[in-house]
Amino acid sequence: MVVTDPDSSDACMLDSWKIAMRSFARLTARSALVALTTVCLFTFQSVAALGANDDTSTSTDYPLVVINSASVQRLRDNSKIMFELAERPEMVDVVDKWTTTTLKDLKGIDQTRPFGMMLYLPPSFIGAPIGITYIPITNLDDALQTLAYDTGKITSVDGKRGYNNIRYTESFQIRTRHIGGYLFMVGPDGDETTMDKNFPDPVKLNSRLSTQYDVAISLQIKNIPPTMKSLFLEFLKTSSQAELQQRDGEPESAYRLRRANGDSWLELMDHVVTQGEEFTIGGRMDPETRKGNIDFEIAGTSDSKLAKFFQDMAGKRTYFGNLLTNPSTFTMSASWLLSDKQRPLMTSFFEAAKKDINSAAEKNNLEGVNKVIDPIFKAFMASSDAGHVDLVAQLVGTEPGKFALIAGSKLTATRSLPKNITDLLQYIKDNSNGDENVAKLEIESGEIDSFPVHRFPVNPPDKPGQRMFGEQAHLYFYASPQALWFAFGGDSALDALRESVAQVALPQDPQQNRSRVPFLFVTHANNWLSVASDENPNAALFNEQARAAFKTDHDSMQVIVRPTDSGVRLRAEFEEGYIALMGRGIGKGIDSGVFNRPRPQRRGPRGQRVNEAGPGQ
Repeated sequence: MVVTDPDSSDACMLDSWKIAMRSFARLTARSALVALTTVCLFTFQSVAALGANDDTSTSTDYPLVVINSASVQRLRDNSKIMFELAERPEMVDVVDKWTTTTLKDLKGIDQTRPFGMMLYLPPSFIGAPIGITYIPITNLDDALQTLAYDTGKITSVDGKRGYNNIRYTESFQIRTRHIGGYLFMVGPDGDETTMDKNFPDPVKLNSRLSTQYDVAISLQIKNIPPTMKSLFLEFLKTSSQAELQQRDGEPESAYRLRRANGDSWLELMDHVVTQGEEFTIGGRMDPETRKGNIDFEIAGTSDSKLAKFFQDMAGKRTYFGNLLTNPSTFTMSASWLLSDKQRPLMTSFFEAAKKDINSAAEKNNLEGVNKVIDPIFKAFMASSDAGHVDLVAQLVGTEPGKFALIAGSKLTATRSLPKNITDLLQYIKDNSNGDENVAKLEIESGEIDSFPVHRFPVNPPDKPGQRMFGEQAHLYFYASPQALWFAFGGDSALDALRESVAQVALPQDPQQNRSRVPFLFVTHANNWLSVASDENPNAALFNEQARAAFKTDHDSMQVIVRPTDSGVRLRAEFEEGYIALMGRGIGKGIDSGVFNRPRPQRRGPRGQRVNEAGPGQ
């Protein structure tokens, strides 16, 4: 578009409107392509003709991807809450004014029903998907005038009721079609036949998304043509074969573990592509609790192998359950069951690791290795046979220099494990061949519950680590008959380890829901801010905003992975402090004019200024 008078208010308003439409289209298109599967599917352009022969026609043309917002009103309500939490209530008026002026108060558009975009594969399956925007309307003429702004020319399409075109410039127009209470639109990428599709009812199509989320992106795996699914899986398997081969010099144990992980990943992708129904990314804010959540969910049929794959992971209470309610800086817990295929693979890994150690010992003329490693590997393989992976890591402390990192791994109970670990560490120290670092290892430097604790000095290499743990830190090794423990930090780390061991030994609350979660991550922002550095100006500015946002101590965020009836869901839940921080960031951007800066302009062939793109691009 050629700008003849860039200083005029009408031109600026038109630019703002087109920027808004362009940004929406770009954002939604890019967000939809987040799903790796979708990206890969579009690489098979050379075999597109094969996919074109698939008979997937139905009475309704369903999209491949949907980007849906529950309603304009819900977004407005959420923005009001966000700016209130950010202590920037005046921003609500700024947003309302922009809506009233630039967007002409959305006249003719229903602000209470869902809106968004549907992405369709192009007819030849070659190129980028075609985006169809859907907008709920109350009055067609008013809605068209709002979309046209002041310079767009509205024309009806001859012979097609409900079809209209809006031309903004000689080279840019959008096509629209009115069906029921919705207006469907496509930009220049769509031709005259694009709007002839039998579009689904957006309300029915997105009923679940609109109910559960404020904004959501849904990849409709079930709508991918079967041929494209087959081609993608074949491509994935072929490309993975080279990566899954044993590399030169790679230890057998490392190769078996990598191979097992690769095979498990391929199996999962096969289940997702062939049996998956939908992949969803959705976010929601609860106006009552003022908490938010973001979900990543894969769903198939309830009786599919995909559902069983994830359901088999859960169901075992973690040994470290009592630690999961601690108000620590962060807590990470993994407690899942190995499948029937994974158990022998893990056993094979430990067998290979033992073989690698023996080979290395022979090369270095070391004797007696089997005597110290056999009992430990016996415990590892017994735990593998039991089929329960049970790990925890926790960062405790709130004062600079006094943080401690605690980690534990549950093993099949054996009374000899503490002595076995002691014997192994002593063997390493005795066979260090004069290594000064290994010589610093302190065997039985302390004890917990009559079992020895071993200490090795490991000072933090960088300033952030020194601020957290102090300049003098140690790595502690400890084994009880039930678990293998590690701790890192200063002198306080040993006390923190002792406290964690004692806490785990207490009876667990059977109602403690977190103890059966396959994967859990919890963090508290304020604890991180206590050791944050203000040396960098940008970091100092962010820290200032963060301290203001989290001053009410609503600073918790947790990530939980749980199987569902038909698949798996990863949910990130965050308290109001994070919403306040987001509001402060957006408010700061509005203050600095980030959202009002003019578009970059390029020079046309004759030197005139030309906008990068029109609306919707």
